[in-house]
Amino acid sequence: MNEIFIDRLEPDCIGKRIDKFLSDVLEIPRNQIQNYIKEALISVCDKRVEKSYRIKGTECIKIIIPPPKELKITPKNADIKIIFEDDDVVVVDKPAGLVVHPGAACENVSVVSALIYRGVELSNIGAPQRPGVVHRIDKDTSGVLVLAKNDKAHFELAKQFFNHTIERRYIGIVSCHLKDRDGLIEKPIGRHPKNRKAFAVIKNGKKAKTYYRVIKKLANYDVVMFKLFTGRTHQIRVHMKYLGCPLIGDVVYGNASKNIERQALHAFKLGFNHPKKDQKMMFYSKLPEDMFKIVVGG
Repeated sequence: MNEIFIDRLEPDCIGKRIDKFLSDVLEIPRNQIQNYIKEALISVCDKRVEKSYRIKGTECIKIIIPPPKELKITPKNADIKIIFEDDDVVVVDKPAGLVVHPGAACENVSVVSALIYRGVELSNIGAPQRPGVVHRIDKDTSGVLVLAKNDKAHFELAKQFFNHTIERRYIGIVSCHLKDRDGLIEKPIGRHPKNRKAFAVIKNGKKAKTYYRVIKKLANYDVVMFKLFTGRTHQIRVHMKYLGCPLIGDVVYGNASKNIERQALHAFKLGFNHPKKDQKMMFYSKLPEDMFKIVVGG
């Protein structure tokens, strides 16, 4: 069994339930963390705790990752491009229309299924449904993402995402001309009060921070670069909806478009510290053809 340790906690973690905190850090379901706690695989200062234990800020948390479970994912190939791979990480360029891992819709084909099909080993954290997954991009968003190949790498990457030290940049095409050439949106995001499949800017939501800059004005649209400081679900899409200028093709937060069959959003840049080599790594993905045609077509 692998053991991982958390011996440095950020001040904003204090007071959180341990099951919620670890679920957020490791990007795995809360009930899975609760099962780890029941099985005494998680301890605080070498003492067993309950799932309701609240973090004080001075703890050393030990997590024992159990032996691999049989994956529930059938190996199936998909049109992904592996940009980089070593013993610890695999960086993938994902096309639009493909999920990162199977979810509630029980998708048979995903980034994970394609990597397994190609013989890439992934970390056991998140197994059996989302092995190796430290972050996600939406099904209909294209671009670059990283997955972990072992538990130690998974944990080190997960901490970077949790502490918001990952560099993430996106290109999007929005459905109108923004009032300001650039700006910083700091509005909390949570579940939509009426549509549980969507998110919205709400008073008691999670902190969310997005920087945007218009890089090209088209006849009816703006091409915008986004920098994420936090990683909330649908963050860019929700913040653009909040500004009254949703992404074109975004049927959840805006309207369908005759120019593109999905939301016009692409993750073109991803930067992180290598989990073992302590080396800054940066990866890029070219703008996909459906968005490129709109940008050059004006």
